[in-house]
Amino acid sequence: MMQKKLLHAQIKNPLLVRKTLLESAISTAEILRSMQVLRKIKAEENRKKAELKGLFEEVRILRAKLEEKELPPLGEIKHEKINKNVPKKILIREEVRKQRNQERILGKETEKSGIDLEIDNLREKIRNL
Repeated sequence: MMQKKLLHAQIKNPLLVRKTLLESAISTAEILRSMQVLRKIKAEENRKKAELKGLFEEVRILRAKLEEKELPPLGEIKHEKINKNVPKKILIREEVRKQRNQERILGKETEKSGIDLEIDNLREKIRNL
C-alpha cells in the first residue's frame, strides 16, 4: 500500500500576498458600494419618472376642463403688478436656514454604511502589515 506524501507550498513573500488580497477585497467592496449607489439612483429615477407621468396626466385633465368652460377674452383681464419689498435680512436668514437644512441632509447621507466600515477595516489591516 502506497502512502500519500504531504506537499507543503512555501510562499516567498506572504506579506505581499496578504496585502494584495486585502487590496482586492477593498476594490471589491468599493465596487459593491458603487453598485448600491447606482441602484438607489435608478430607483429614484424610476420614481421621479412615474411622478412626472402622473403630473402630465393631471395637467392634461385640468387643461381639458379649462377648455370646456368659457374663458373671458384677454382684453378684459386686468394685470396688476405686485410690488412686494422683502428686506434683505429676511432673505439672508431664509437662505442660511435652507443651507443648514441641506448640510444636515448631506450629513445624514455621508454616514458610514456597512461596506464603508469594512473598507476602512481592510485599509487599517493593510497599514498594520
